[in-house]
Amino acid sequence: MSRVDIKIDGIDDLLADLKRVGKISDELLVDALNDIAMDTQQNAVDGIKRGPASGKTYKRGGKTHKASAPGQYPMSDTGLLMGNIKVNKATESKPMAIVGTNVKYGEHLEFGTSKMAKRPWLLRSFRKAAKGVAKELKAKLEART
Repeated sequence: MSRVDIKIDGIDDLLADLKRVGKISDELLVDALNDIAMDTQQNAVDGIKRGPASGKTYKRGGKTHKASAPGQYPMSDTGLLMGNIKVNKATESKPMAIVGTNVKYGEHLEFGTSKMAKRPWLLRSFRKAAKGVAKELKAKLEART
């Protein structure tokens, strides 16, 4: 599986504040990580399912497919990638959630190849899911204390 590490601006300060609060912060952190991971997965599935598909139209095996253009979410053809976007959830003992796929061409779509421009789907989905996470975590923490 390909790996992309992400850094969210402002999260380090927020995590330091949360650690000072203790157990509540561990629960909130795990909840937030899992929410982002699940939202990332759903955003990726939705993006691949909906397109837009404004690339080339081609036939393969008697089936016509309209591809995505470079820079767009990849357009689903067989549903293999969409059905194999998995989440490994965070726990308090391992506060790290992982979203990815074991479908090899998922990496090729995300980053492109020497013969194909990228059609990013995972990082774009994460960025959408992570918007406002620091503010949301802070609000949840203040509501619990």
